[in-house]
Amino acid sequence: SKLTGIKTMFSEPMPLHLIALFAHTSQKCRRTVTEYVAHLDLTESRWRVMIHMALLGEGCTQQMLAESLEIEMPSLTRTIKQLETAGLIKRIVDENDKRSRLLYFTPMGKGRMNDIESTLAALRDEVYAGISDEELNIMALCINKIEQNAVRLLEAN
Repeated sequence: SKLTGIKTMFSEPMPLHLIALFAHTSQKCRRTVTEYVAHLDLTESRWRVMIHMALLGEGCTQQMLAESLEIEMPSLTRTIKQLETAGLIKRIVDENDKRSRLLYFTPMGKGRMNDIESTLAALRDEVYAGISDEELNIMALCINKIEQNAVRLLEAN
C-alpha cells in the first residue's frame, strides 16, 4: 500500500484494536525468529536474552537485563544459567556490589551473537519486504509516540 496525499479518517473495529495487532504481529515475528535461529540451538528466551545483552552492552547487570526484557528475575536467572551452561555467557561478581552479577559473552557466545545478527539481517529483508524505508520510519515514529503516551498515562495514574 502506497502512502498517498489522500487524508482518510483512521478507524478500527474496536477501540485500541491497533494495540492488539501490534501484540499479535510481535508474537508472529518472535516465533519466526525462533524458527530461523533454531539451528543455533537457541530458544526464544535464550536469543532474546542474548540480543538484549548485546543492546545493553557487555558488563550489564542481571537487573538491567530483567528490566530491558520486562521479565521477572527468576525467569531470567533460569535462562542465564542455561546460557552459562552452554558456554555462551559468563557472570562475574560486580566488585562495586558483591550482590550483583555482571554479564559478558564468552568467545563462543560472541560467535553465536554474530550468527544471530546475520540471521536477523537476512530475515529483516523478508519481514519488511514491500515496505519502504519511509513507511518503516513513520511506523517506528508512531509506535514510539504510542509507547510514550502509554508510559505517561501509567506514570500519571
